[in-house]
Amino acid sequence: MLRLLLIAAVLAAGWIAPASAQDMTARCKAMAGLNAAAEARLVTLKDGPTKIIAASVVAAAGDLPEYCKVEGVVAPNIGFELRLPTTAWNGKFLHSGCGGYCGFIGFDRAHPALARGYAVVASDMGHRGQTWLFAYNNIQGEIDFGFRATHVVTVAAKEIIDVFYGKRAARNYYSGCSTGGRQGMVEAQRFPYDFDGLIAGAPVSDETGDGMLFVVWNPLANLDKNGKPIMSPKKLPMIHAAVMAKCDALDGLKDNLLQDPRKCDWKPSEIACRSDRGGDDCLTRAEIGVVEKIYSGATNSKGEPWYFGMQRGSEYTWTPEFIGPEGRPGQWLDGPSSFGEEFATTLPFFYDPAIGTKAGTYDWDRDPPRRGLTEHLYNAQNPDLRTLKKAGAKLILYHGWDDDQIPPGLSVDYYETATRTMGGPEATMDFFRFFTVPGMLHCAGGPGGGEIDFLTAIENWVEKGQAPEQVIVHRLVDDKPGPRPVHPLKAGQFDRSRPVYPYPAQARYKGTGDPDVAANWERAP
Repeated sequence: MLRLLLIAAVLAAGWIAPASAQDMTARCKAMAGLNAAAEARLVTLKDGPTKIIAASVVAAAGDLPEYCKVEGVVAPNIGFELRLPTTAWNGKFLHSGCGGYCGFIGFDRAHPALARGYAVVASDMGHRGQTWLFAYNNIQGEIDFGFRATHVVTVAAKEIIDVFYGKRAARNYYSGCSTGGRQGMVEAQRFPYDFDGLIAGAPVSDETGDGMLFVVWNPLANLDKNGKPIMSPKKLPMIHAAVMAKCDALDGLKDNLLQDPRKCDWKPSEIACRSDRGGDDCLTRAEIGVVEKIYSGATNSKGEPWYFGMQRGSEYTWTPEFIGPEGRPGQWLDGPSSFGEEFATTLPFFYDPAIGTKAGTYDWDRDPPRRGLTEHLYNAQNPDLRTLKKAGAKLILYHGWDDDQIPPGLSVDYYETATRTMGGPEATMDFFRFFTVPGMLHCAGGPGGGEIDFLTAIENWVEKGQAPEQVIVHRLVDDKPGPRPVHPLKAGQFDRSRPVYPYPAQARYKGTGDPDVAANWERAP
């Protein structure tokens, strides 16, 4: 008891002397019962009043060291968990983003950082439960999810780290993908002093646009005027094969991957049927229209573009989300509580329509402009990154070309716009680099592989001044959901490695050697 009282007194003073592992364990237990002075330090945090509600020691296991699990809340309703290594802290901090709806606290993407000794934090983004309905007539929930939660949880975590270790982290990093990617881009644009380095993958940087103009548009593209599916998913392998037959060898190797799908000029009319009676090896006029709509992306009634479409080479990903099982709509619109219907009911509009409103009732001329009322809550599309550059921070953006949930064209357009805004490629690449990954799905996986050690890349850039001239993508043998693997990968964990160069550069096979070994590829001239 005396030991705990002494530790609490030291915590209140705001510093901690070097301690043994036993002392760190006792210190962790004391975190849940801070005295009035120490608790007031957190409760009175500007912009983010914080309360610790539990603390416990978690034993070392597998790749992970022993750590102190601190659970807390930032007012009014943002839950978080901070994991503090007790014996192997490397002096650094990483905030790990969430995904999709959020509404839970997950550490799968923080696993490699914690294994290296980082203090890591993750939050539920201000709500519990994995459904977009949290945002229905809930402006505080939308504010927290849109832009506030990541920042205030970061502020709180830095303060708790100072209380626990007696000093602040020497370096602060952020890493996330999908919604987590958007969190990273929000931080880069709105809170550029929070982190020294940020990794943002496949960001939903236009949250309101993605929900209406991608999630809804693509499955609607395969429905006729009566709501019946037009094209069978059985046609997709044939379409994909036709694309690859024409464009696969553009990078010097036939490997069922496109280094840059935009260079592929294949058109669905090239496999048109001779009549509308159709066939298994051709497309009818209606089916051609479906494919063209998914490639082109959402438009108004005049055919003028609203949004980005899917890339050529991604056809194998179109089912079940866009092209549903035989005779059924795409999965994103199939059912009363489908992903698309929930999205349509909550995020795009400031004044939410009635729950159960069907996405098919969208007016593609009048409804998209209404997103202006909510885009400033959610979106991260400001290309002016002068303050981030002034702060000395580094930013890595990445996106898979075969992503079927967030169109890669969104990230390409942002990077190109930011490059022009910041004064050209040289002025941009000294602090911001973008990697497009061939054959990568949403955040991970895919025939091209999706496992990249971006954490080492951002560390080397921030701490050693070594800008990433390339990264290596690995195709995992077993790329299953769950904690990401710890790098360097071991033999047997992957069956392919290839280089990926900063956009717009691409990789090219040298012509000799195993094409599944990164050393046999080079930067294309």
